[in-house]
Amino acid sequence: MDSIPLLPVLQGLPDDHPAAIYNAAESDKLPLPVWSNGAYDSLVKDGHLPLTVDSQRSLLHKILLYSHSSSVAATSLKLSLVDGAVVRASIQLHESRWIVLIGVTMCQPAILKNIKIEDLTPVGQLIFKYDWASTPLGPLSTWPQSLKSIVSIMLSTPAQCCVFWGPERTLLYNDAWAKGSASKHPQLLGQPGRIAFKEIWDPFSQHCDLVYSGEAQSKDDDLLFFDTAGQPGYDRLTSGHLETYYSWTYIPVRVEDGSVGGIVNNCIETTQKVLSERRMRMVRMLAERTSTAQTTVAFWDAVFDVLRTNERDLPYVLCYTCVSRPSGTESGSNEGGDTNSDFGGSEGSSCLSRGCLRNQLTLVGSIGVEPGHPRASPKLVNISDPGASEDYWPFAAACAQTEPLLAKNPCPEVFESRGWGDPISGAVCITLTNSDGALTGLIIFGLNTRRLYDDDYSGFHTTLVRNLSSSLSAVQSFEQELARADELRTLDRAKTAFFQNVSHELRTPLTLIRGPCDDALRDNHETLDPVNKTRFKLIYRASGRLLRLVNSLMLFSSAEARRLQGHFCPVRLGPVTTDLASLFRSATERAGLDFNVTCGDPNDERVAYVDIGMWEKIVFNLLSNAIKYTKSGFINLNVLFTSSEVILRVQDSGCGIPEDQIELVFSRFHRVEVADGRSHEGTGIGLALTNELVKLHGGTIRIQSTLGRGSVFTVKLPLGYTHLLQRDVHHEVKTHNDDVGSYAATLVEEATSWLGEDSDTASTLSQGSSLESVIAPERFSVLVAEDNADARTYIKSILLTVVSDVVAFPDGQAALDHIHEHGRPDLIVTDVMMPRMNGIQLLAALEGDDDPNVQAIPVIVLSARAGSETDDRSEGHLFQTAVDFLAKPFSSTELISRVQTRLRAVRQQQELERQVRERTKELKVTKQRYQRMSELSPVAIFETEEADRDVITYANERFFTLVGLPRCLPLDFSDVLRRVAPNNHEAAQSAWAEAVNEGKPVHFDFVFANGKNTFVEIISLNDGRLLGTLTDQTEQRRFAAEQLNSERAKADEAVHQRRLQEAFIDIVSHELRNPLSAIIQSAEILAGSVSRLTDIIQSFKGMIDSVEARRLFSESEVELEDARHAVSSVSLCARHQSIIASDILAVSRLDSHLLNIKSITFYLTDELEAILAMYSIQAAAQGIKLNLTTDPDIGRDTCILADPTRFCQILVNLISNSCRILETWDGERLINIEVSLSTTRPFGSMHAQTAEDGSRVWLVVRLSDSGPGIPLDDQARLFTRFNDVNSGNGVRRASSLGGTGLGLYLCKKLAELQGGQIRHMSAPGQGAAFSFFIEARRAAQAGVRRPLSVRSSSPLPRSNTSTPTQKPLNDNPHLLECTNGGSVHVPLSPSFEVPRSTKLILIVEDNLINQRLLQRQLEKARFLTITANNGMEALQVLEATLEDESKIYPSVILMDLEMPILDGLEATRRIREWEKEGKLPASRLPIFAITGNARQGQVDAALGAGMDRVYIKPYKVAEIIEQIDLDGFPQ
Repeated sequence: MDSIPLLPVLQGLPDDHPAAIYNAAESDKLPLPVWSNGAYDSLVKDGHLPLTVDSQRSLLHKILLYSHSSSVAATSLKLSLVDGAVVRASIQLHESRWIVLIGVTMCQPAILKNIKIEDLTPVGQLIFKYDWASTPLGPLSTWPQSLKSIVSIMLSTPAQCCVFWGPERTLLYNDAWAKGSASKHPQLLGQPGRIAFKEIWDPFSQHCDLVYSGEAQSKDDDLLFFDTAGQPGYDRLTSGHLETYYSWTYIPVRVEDGSVGGIVNNCIETTQKVLSERRMRMVRMLAERTSTAQTTVAFWDAVFDVLRTNERDLPYVLCYTCVSRPSGTESGSNEGGDTNSDFGGSEGSSCLSRGCLRNQLTLVGSIGVEPGHPRASPKLVNISDPGASEDYWPFAAACAQTEPLLAKNPCPEVFESRGWGDPISGAVCITLTNSDGALTGLIIFGLNTRRLYDDDYSGFHTTLVRNLSSSLSAVQSFEQELARADELRTLDRAKTAFFQNVSHELRTPLTLIRGPCDDALRDNHETLDPVNKTRFKLIYRASGRLLRLVNSLMLFSSAEARRLQGHFCPVRLGPVTTDLASLFRSATERAGLDFNVTCGDPNDERVAYVDIGMWEKIVFNLLSNAIKYTKSGFINLNVLFTSSEVILRVQDSGCGIPEDQIELVFSRFHRVEVADGRSHEGTGIGLALTNELVKLHGGTIRIQSTLGRGSVFTVKLPLGYTHLLQRDVHHEVKTHNDDVGSYAATLVEEATSWLGEDSDTASTLSQGSSLESVIAPERFSVLVAEDNADARTYIKSILLTVVSDVVAFPDGQAALDHIHEHGRPDLIVTDVMMPRMNGIQLLAALEGDDDPNVQAIPVIVLSARAGSETDDRSEGHLFQTAVDFLAKPFSSTELISRVQTRLRAVRQQQELERQVRERTKELKVTKQRYQRMSELSPVAIFETEEADRDVITYANERFFTLVGLPRCLPLDFSDVLRRVAPNNHEAAQSAWAEAVNEGKPVHFDFVFANGKNTFVEIISLNDGRLLGTLTDQTEQRRFAAEQLNSERAKADEAVHQRRLQEAFIDIVSHELRNPLSAIIQSAEILAGSVSRLTDIIQSFKGMIDSVEARRLFSESEVELEDARHAVSSVSLCARHQSIIASDILAVSRLDSHLLNIKSITFYLTDELEAILAMYSIQAAAQGIKLNLTTDPDIGRDTCILADPTRFCQILVNLISNSCRILETWDGERLINIEVSLSTTRPFGSMHAQTAEDGSRVWLVVRLSDSGPGIPLDDQARLFTRFNDVNSGNGVRRASSLGGTGLGLYLCKKLAELQGGQIRHMSAPGQGAAFSFFIEARRAAQAGVRRPLSVRSSSPLPRSNTSTPTQKPLNDNPHLLECTNGGSVHVPLSPSFEVPRSTKLILIVEDNLINQRLLQRQLEKARFLTITANNGMEALQVLEATLEDESKIYPSVILMDLEMPILDGLEATRRIREWEKEGKLPASRLPIFAITGNARQGQVDAALGAGMDRVYIKPYKVAEIIEQIDLDGFPQ
């Protein structure tokens, strides 16, 4: 490249001339330059020129042209960079290899100078990537500088801004404008104005025309409707237009020639501002209009007047109030008649009821729809009816929630098209609630058809409804207060009139009471005895108090009604007040109080205008009140004169008044509930009357009081008379009241009664009661609590007539103290209204006393309240104590009756208590006896509490010893559970919970953490308690565990012995079968050789004809015949030995429980013919004829599901026994075999029914021979072990083979294992006959028809199938004579297309004798063979065939299982793995197992490892050859 002549020229180019050199060989993509100058490098980003897509294609196209042709002339092109810059370049090819690019950078657009495109806003990047060439504006590079500048300004403006440019008013805008256009961005970019704003273009085009004439345009809060059709989220707008407001300006932009080239549009969306102002203006107006409403009618009128002003946000409105009516009242329906509502009044404030009221919504007004439409605006709505239907408003759903509920208009056609005139849209339902959150109404607001229901819209409705709810609640509360005030005024007037009437009506009976009493007491004749005289005094005093109360009521009602007229005259108030106060001197002294009266100088002539009778009542009421509530200390009375007023001040050191009660003491009928007063009597009008009397004098009364320290009453009266009514003023001086004695006497007498009983009166009444008593009083004690002394004396006198002991106290506290100090009385008689502690408090104190005897005291409550018993109980005073209520007034007879009733109950209770004590004593003795027994019990015993079953209240010593807890009761059972071992805790907890919760008897075991095994039994007693026992079973469990471990050890030892026995059986089986197999195979080879030698001699015999030759031939024939007999004997002995070994191994497996039955499907006739073929040679040699007879229903294709190996083993043993017996029999030698299938059990005690599917059958075999039979002595032990039964003649030939005595025993066991039996049926001398059967099932076809070769533990060598006709073996066409000097019976290959000479058989056998014998026999059958001593050598043979293609790949592998280095199972697994991995040329190479392991588990293991067939030694080579001919082809 350094040799390029242009290189120095390129290096000297100016800074705005980029240059680069490309290698023409790099032509598959846009290559990187191999050289570039500084101007080029300044344009490069990320290693490449930032070209547009079109420029990249153009440059690559040019480079490709030069890369593929050297004759292309120089060319020029225009390259556009993504930032808007343009490079004008030329390209030429130099030296057929170098492509040289030389260019010049054009001016960059103004709006992109010194700006990186990634630094621009998203809309800015979109503008510079936009294909402006397709618009009237043209490419970005061709824009005039004025447009570029205004676009730069627009993009940097934070507010909404757009540009309309050119005649088409092509639209450009910034990011703020794009955000405001919502879903229309980015489709609007580059669009003409008439398309972008088609919905508002008509008016705006006129503004644009004015701007293009050079005149700027602007507008504030301009209403614009944008089309929302097809835009997501605007489906609810029925009009398809969106209400928006903008403040905008249109400013002309002049281009280089001075004309207007475009418009700059600066706009601000003011939609939220306009809507908020409109809505808040209405809310403010609503608050102003409703604040002046005082009735609900005026309130709703104001509401509807304001709501009508906002048609756009509220096109229609429905307002309902919630009215609660009794459930029996018909609420009407949605289609009911016109109901003229007065807007609710107090009903309008009703809330949803809780079950006793049926609630209705009542329409109070509507906007935009006529009221009364059954679906659109029903006047009455039952909100308890859900009525969830699209044909009605969802009233119930809306009232059931506090959030606004959007609803579909059920009948839009009846509504007016207010607002925008669009089709009616949906609505929102919002509830009205009061301050407690209770429902008071429901409002349905129609929604703006051109605005979405967003948070601001919802907030407007919420604010509106909140203001309506608070204003409505205020109006309703005001109405209720007015109604309540009217009601109270009416009630006050009614009470006043009532008391006036009652007071008037009471005077007449009082006159009739007091008159006769006064006459009787004034009579000088001694007509009254002391008792009756005392009684009249009680009546007279009581009637006097009643008269004073009546007078007070009359006076109070007159004063309150302003009908009381005073008689005000000048009075020397100091001396008069002193005289009045002196009347209470004796009472205060008797009460032990310091009574201080200070009324100034007695000679003081200053006067005050007062009504002396009223002044008397003021002074007496204040003094009596002080005595009543002052139990110790002092009472001070002072009268002071000032220049303008006279002051009466009464001070005491009594109990005081609670601070919250001070302002109420002058209210009528108000009584201060204080505990420390002398009496609880009073009406609550004394101080109220005093206040009214002070007001009549134009004065005031004030109270200063401290609770517990006393009170001060201050009365201030103005001096003079100008403040009084002149008609009531009299100027004559008055010094006293003529009637002062009567009023004062009653008050003083009442005050005296508070201080204690009149002893004379009490003793007199007591004497009179004792004289009148006819029956001697019973020995009971009664306590009386009554604050009124006369009543207390009277009640005591009555009670002394029936009981011997009565004590009386003035209040409940004194009575309670007496009970605690002197013991409980038998009965308590108490008043309700008493000082310190009233009757109800006394009952509560008795009930809460710690002594149960005090709690059980019966009580009779006396109450002066009308219906006091009902009142007291209704206040919640439900006492467990026996309480009886007796209302005052009562007669002595009624009181005595109640007392006697209670005392009888006390007597009965005492008797019951005596019986209970005796019974308790007996129970205690019984409990002690039970505890002694439980303590001596070896079992842990516990009991739980009746109320709380988790708490143990009794447990014996054994319980704590077993649990391991300290002896401490009561005990929570959870403490016991915590000592349970963690693995038993959950089960114990569950069982205990079942006993506690369900009361069921439970039994469970658990182990304590200390290791003690415990058995728990829990039962539920009748009284609810739980009784449980815990038995320590640790020793029993330990002994049981030891026994279990011992049994497990024995079982493990048995398993170990079984495994050893199984291993021994396997070893014996393997070691016996290997030599037997060699013997039999050798005998077969020898037999073939002898046969072949005989044939050779016969051939030579025809060739050589001489005497010597004939002699030699004759001797040879004799020798060969001897050899043939010797070989037959060897073969026969070996086969007999094989059967014996199989029997011994089978019996051993039976004893070890290792012998299993494996049922498979097989052809019955094939198995029978195979057995006959096996005995054909022996039968022919011994002259025995074998006959097989089968039932007609057994054919060639009859298949049976059973175990053919065990079935054949039974039959072989029976045939062997018969052959052995017939061998020594000189008579006819015949064995008959009869085979049949039966659907019923042939014999035996069980008679099973046919299986449900009808497939179960019994395979029955009867075998008989013509021998001597079995002696009677031997028949009884036929099927026992080691029973070698002799023949009937007792003769055995020398050549006869003996038995082990296990054959018949094994036949019996095998038959039973297969669900069958065997029996002997012949008589001595008539031959032996056996019959056996096994359980089987009929089956479908058994697949390929050939004798089964795989037999677990089979003692039978398999041979080719022969027919019952016993065709000679020499006639079998499948036998082949060998020409190698011997004869062997070898089956011919059924497939002549693949001759045996091409098949290689790999023999893997560690026993060299068996290996060589098998190899010799296979080679005689014309197979190719190769041998291996173990599995590893076999794998090496396969690997060798892969490495050397000249070597033949085996067709079949005959593999032993037990071999050194690598056994047959592992070798087979590796071969199968190699086949899966594709390492071997065939996907499946046949592998046959030849093994002495006859156990079924070993056979299954071989098949599981991948072997195809298993042949058990000794085997028939002919069967293996036949199977090789069938399967010996690798797949």
